[in-house]
Amino acid sequence: MLADEDALSPVIGVVLMVALTVVLSASVGVFVLDIGSQVTQQTPNAVVDYDFEVDGNGTETVTLTQAGGNPVQAQHVTVYVDGEVAWEAGSNSSDFNIVGTDEWADGLEGGDGLTIETDASNVGVGDTIRIVWQKGEQSAILAEQQVG
Repeated sequence: MLADEDALSPVIGVVLMVALTVVLSASVGVFVLDIGSQVTQQTPNAVVDYDFEVDGNGTETVTLTQAGGNPVQAQHVTVYVDGEVAWEAGSNSSDFNIVGTDEWADGLEGGDGLTIETDASNVGVGDTIRIVWQKGEQSAILAEQQVG
């Protein structure tokens, strides 16, 4: 009675090894793809209109209005005028005053405006107004305009 019972054991072993490899590959793939979605957090984009006015008495007024793009949380936004902080996370610096209602204090959304005022020594033709978004290690220039 010679039976070929030895042939069944290696086939089952190969099938189990292939199944184990497929399950491990799928698990690793799901883990890697999940981490990838967390790392690639996108920066917002915003379209900002600028209006620059001089009143003749040495007072300069800059009005910034979000004309489009994504809503942006205020705590991540800073407005620089020629490298100096003019407005950050809902509050102005000592050299710049907020005129009227600060519609950006609760976040930037379509049509929201921010008007800041200062004397002529702080803003002049050729200066750059830059709106920067920063969250953790990520940062991006949302908008930039040269006065003039």
